[in-house]
Amino acid sequence: MADDSVHVARDGQEIGQFAVQELSGLITSGKLMETDFFWRPGMTAWKPLYELVNTQKVWKLPFPRPEEKSANLWDQLLSRENKQTMLAMLWDKLTAAQQECLLTVADIEQINQATQSNLYRRCGKELEEWYLLMVQAYLEDHLFTAQEKINLNNLMYSLGVKQERAYEIQKDVFLDYYKKAFQAILNATGEYADKREKIRTLAKSIPLPESVIEPLNTIIWSEVLTQELKYLCETVDGESIISPENVKVFNQFTADLDLHLANYPAIQAAFNRAQKYYKLMKGELTPIECNLELGNEVCYWMQPVNLLQVKRTVVRRNYGGFSSSIKIFGSLRYRVGSFDVQRETKDQLTKIDSGTAIFTDQRVIFNGEFKNLNFKLNKVLDIKEYNNGIEIGKDSGGDVFFNFDYGAGDATVLLKRLVREAKN
Repeated sequence: MADDSVHVARDGQEIGQFAVQELSGLITSGKLMETDFFWRPGMTAWKPLYELVNTQKVWKLPFPRPEEKSANLWDQLLSRENKQTMLAMLWDKLTAAQQECLLTVADIEQINQATQSNLYRRCGKELEEWYLLMVQAYLEDHLFTAQEKINLNNLMYSLGVKQERAYEIQKDVFLDYYKKAFQAILNATGEYADKREKIRTLAKSIPLPESVIEPLNTIIWSEVLTQELKYLCETVDGESIISPENVKVFNQFTADLDLHLANYPAIQAAFNRAQKYYKLMKGELTPIECNLELGNEVCYWMQPVNLLQVKRTVVRRNYGGFSSSIKIFGSLRYRVGSFDVQRETKDQLTKIDSGTAIFTDQRVIFNGEFKNLNFKLNKVLDIKEYNNGIEIGKDSGGDVFFNFDYGAGDATVLLKRLVREAKN
């Protein structure tokens, strides 16, 4: 061993002789302990090892020191060291660096010269794995500090990882961390305005570009708005509705968080629909003029429609095998071969008529060009909404389909209310 080596003992037994510059790394890796004792020629007594290494800063790394290996045949032919040895040398330099995770160009060049190889080219995969392990270690306590951000930048530089590649490596880990921290801020007590500011600070603190954060913010805020709207809504006849009081609560919620519903069109559409359906389901209904004599009935909806009904049709299918004809005399011919006819039946939605559909407080009426029909609301079993009309299921006489271009949702909600009230 060189002159800068020391003898190390534990529990009164010498356990080896080690170079002074290796001691910090060996303590960090657990091979030696600060409570071990050291001695070297010239000393009158053994002293605790921590007295020797206490002047050197030892950085704790979340990955163990690689086990050094002898050069294999291929390495020997190329006159270089095994790459495990390169990684071990890098690990020693990182743990003993003057600034955490930061090495100089000279440090890397020393490793390259000592091993007759190129660290970054040869160990790129392992260095990226180390970088990811450091990211995960920093986020274990769910707190990412400014110093840790600096350390990651240092490590990225020391390991030769390009910034774009670093973003790619850490993206999923930081996105998961951001979502959890985001939710934790929202769930904590305090004013929404303060929470919004903390979330903005959080977004700036993590090493991900804005192009990654902003789409995630949109998704998370959409989830937050959806949850709040769902909480404030009630469900009636399968539809979500929101009261005027809760409309004010939701508007205040978005204002406190500085959110604009125009940036979340799907949520704004759901919010508007819930308000409109509340009026249709629980508000005061406004009668409308009707061109039919209805007696004491009140008309609430009237629309030009196509009347459609399911019709069973029969289709004839012909199947023929090989056939031919033989001329007998003049134009007289004799046909030979096989011929078969099969009939198939199927249900088809068929247009029956065009006219006007009317909902009153007692009946559903269709006044058509060729056909009229009406049935009481208490005969309705179910109502289904489609993007171009509604289907009304009755207890007899077959279902009725009204086809029209717009307002199917409003018609469905209104009819459900009228049916419910008629049956009650």
